Amino acid sequence: MGRNKIIKVASITGFVLAEIYMVFTVLAPYRPGLAAPTRMLLPKEAIPQVEGPAQQSAGAVAMKLVVCAFFFGPFGAFVGLGAGLLIEGARQKIVSLRSASRPQK
Repeated sequence: MGRNKIIKVASITGFVLAEIYMVFTVLAPYRPGLAAPTRMLLPKEAIPQVEGPAQQSAGAVAMKLVVCAFFFGPFGAFVGLGAGLLIEGARQKIVSLRSASRPQK
């Protein structure tokens, strides 16, 4: 793997964590009627009631998983890449400071 081992591991970890988060996001229960009442400018009767689906089909959930995986995974990898670059930069800075503080022979 060479010198960029930390960056690769952080990027892969970001991808995996984003996919896990995506699964929890897609499979979370959705109940639109449970929102707390808020103060609105329009009267409640003027807003049309929208009925949410009682239960989604397996095909719809699978399609949501595929589409969301297409977006969540790469963005998680980008976040992991950024974190890996920050960690690698900090490691290199610490190593250079440590070697500069050693006495020369």
